[in-house]
Amino acid sequence: MIRKSIITTICFFSVLLTGFSQANDSIDGQQLLNDPKSFLEAISNSSHQLNYEGVFVVQHDTKMLASKIVHCSNGKGTTKINTLDGLPREIISTDEVVKSFFPAFHSIRLEQGQVRRLFPNLITEPVDNYLKNYNLRYIGDDRVATRSCHVVEFLPKDNLRYPHVFCVDNTSNLVLRSSTLGTNGEPLLTSFFTEIKLEKNVSNNALSPSYKDTKNWQVENVSLENQNKTNTNLIIGKLPPGFERISEFTRNSPHNKGIMIHQMYSDGLSSFSVFVEESAPGSKTKQLIVSKMLQNSLSFYSAQVDNHIITVVGDLPLNSVKQIVSSVSFSRSSNQ
Repeated sequence: MIRKSIITTICFFSVLLTGFSQANDSIDGQQLLNDPKSFLEAISNSSHQLNYEGVFVVQHDTKMLASKIVHCSNGKGTTKINTLDGLPREIISTDEVVKSFFPAFHSIRLEQGQVRRLFPNLITEPVDNYLKNYNLRYIGDDRVATRSCHVVEFLPKDNLRYPHVFCVDNTSNLVLRSSTLGTNGEPLLTSFFTEIKLEKNVSNNALSPSYKDTKNWQVENVSLENQNKTNTNLIIGKLPPGFERISEFTRNSPHNKGIMIHQMYSDGLSSFSVFVEESAPGSKTKQLIVSKMLQNSLSFYSAQVDNHIITVVGDLPLNSVKQIVSSVSFSRSSNQ
């Protein structure tokens, strides 16, 4: 049975976030072909320096979700996002803290440490890791939200991750549209601006929480600091090249009274999560539990390894998450 709580958790970690900015010099398509590193650095610098506001849409399958976004380069890179469709939700983020408000449930979620990166803040320095794992190809020009942009493909150097396509603003180097493509070139997940306005200044009021009276709301604190206190002794024998563990933390397991360990890995563009739980006593064989492609670009694979249930969910091809789970082992001390 697919573990809905785990899927909900990872979907939460892989949907929205932001950062924007003003670049000093725009880069044309021909420059990209000659100097892809400078192109990526320009995108990264852009996402830290710009003040802007707009509306963007996230589309997968037949579903679309629109959000209003405001970003201010105020030393902390503060971003505020409000969903315009479905249940209301507000996100206020800096480089170190993400605060999410869920008014329908009177709850607040605080994430501290290694925070999520979401559209349009998709490229960060150092940029060399992108070039080690992807080939960049300039394929032409387009227009998004009335602004001209260069269309650039990120083609993976292996079959363990998906291709991506960005449309990068000609003058500001902002990512105006991003798409994750499937193995047959079909769009799995697309984010794009429908409105975007670059601002000289953004008022503090525009970044303040919309919900003032929250003293009786439930608050969940999640530290995403990269730490080794969990002592899982987990070894991924075939970790896809370029992926690094960016965080590890524990939470109560939704399936038993034990602890579930959650590790997050990223290569800069793609990411996946590993969930580790203890299985029923006495069961020590590796056996398939479930393997499935989820909505948008997520793949799900779960199997038993020794006395643990290992679940991997990520925006990777199914063969990649299978490889990750199949190569998991534990050092001897974790199984004694």
